[in-house]
Amino acid sequence: MAEFESTVPNPRKADLRKLRGDLAKEVENLKRALKGPAEDIGGDKVWVGKNARAWHRELEGRHRRLGEQVGRLLPVIDAAIRDEPEKVPAAQARSYGSSA
Repeated sequence: MAEFESTVPNPRKADLRKLRGDLAKEVENLKRALKGPAEDIGGDKVWVGKNARAWHRELEGRHRRLGEQVGRLLPVIDAAIRDEPEKVPAAQARSYGSSA
């Protein structure tokens, strides 16, 4: 008969949940990170001409890509949370804490 090993809340799952919460608070800030400068340059408020338009296109592209990449982060973390068990053996939890 196998010896019963006590289980405890999974510390990795707790860390992932904290990471998700912290990141969720920052997602909108990250998505907006280049919005203001892109609008200022594109609106001819700060710079006009051929070079300004080219720079604006580049900045808009970066702004769009940043938003797309940030939008992919939460689902990745959500999947990692789903893959983690709620409870783990106590020895595994202690091992996780010592490797952090």
